[in-house]
Amino acid sequence: MSRSDGFLATIVTQVALALYLIVTGLCLFGVGSSISSEEINALTSIFKSAKVINYIIGALLIAYGIFLLVKTFMPGFDLGNLDNIIRLVAIILWILITILSLYNNRADLAGGARILHWLLVLAKNAFIIGGLLLTNDR
Repeated sequence: MSRSDGFLATIVTQVALALYLIVTGLCLFGVGSSISSEEINALTSIFKSAKVINYIIGALLIAYGIFLLVKTFMPGFDLGNLDNIIRLVAIILWILITILSLYNNRADLAGGARILHWLLVLAKNAFIIGGLLLTNDR
């Protein structure tokens, strides 16, 4: 793969990740209530009584998604150490979301074809974490 292919792959990954984070954050605010994902279900099942937690997490996801879009299309955009802090918070948050999602789907591990669903949730979240780790490479 040439250097320009790697650059294009990074751009596509960052834009897709930013859009995913923004949409997931909006869903935590109740926008697009017909959209369902393992992550939203995991968060809302844990914090049913504390809607404010969903809103805080939703706001963080939206903010990081927007930040990612700005950083992708304005490569010179730099917030100093705040870049690294925002990225670290997003990575830690998504690792926690992954753990919650996998925990909520633990019944899938009982066997049969349902284990494939659990592996799919794991793989999707690993892609997201990988994308978050990739975002500082540009």
